[in-house]
Amino acid sequence: MLSSSKSDKAVERQMQIFEIEMMQQVFTSMTNSCLAKCIPTNYTDGDLTKGEAVCLDRCASKFMQAYMQATKKLSTMASPDTKSITDK
Repeated sequence: MLSSSKSDKAVERQMQIFEIEMMQQVFTSMTNSCLAKCIPTNYTDGDLTKGEAVCLDRCASKFMQAYMQATKKLSTMASPDTKSITDK
């Protein structure tokens, strides 16, 4: 019983690490994508223009909305599989 508890905690810890790594990848992808879209490569001003700031805000918002929708869809798709595995 004790080893089962340790095993459960180890699995939970691995899932937490995996989730953190996934969020880091999402953040990196969002940053790279939005910077490429909204910030010109030959900028002359050290500060963001209002247009650039608005573009970055909208881009990040859309990126996160799409990520959340995809995550929600994947979790609902995985739910029946998880249930059938646990029923066995």
